[in-house]
Amino acid sequence: MRRDDSLVIVAVTMRAGRDAEVKRAMYRRIAELVRERTGTDPASVFVTVTENASADWPFGHGLAQYAPAGAGPAGAS
Repeated sequence: MRRDDSLVIVAVTMRAGRDAEVKRAMYRRIAELVRERTGTDPASVFVTVTENASADWPFGHGLAQYAPAGAGPAGAS
């Protein structure tokens, strides 16, 4: 893929579970928004996604609010 000097890298971290079509729509929309707001060619928009489980989202106090102790295997939703 050819890219120019205006390469934009977008890193998305999200909970796992979305199907491929939802992800494709997200990638398209990200490229559209970057083009609308910056004029960057969509070919120069690189998106990377990191997925993880509910247990990977502690929101403070050093606690895994979505993975309480004794709730089963880590990452279970």
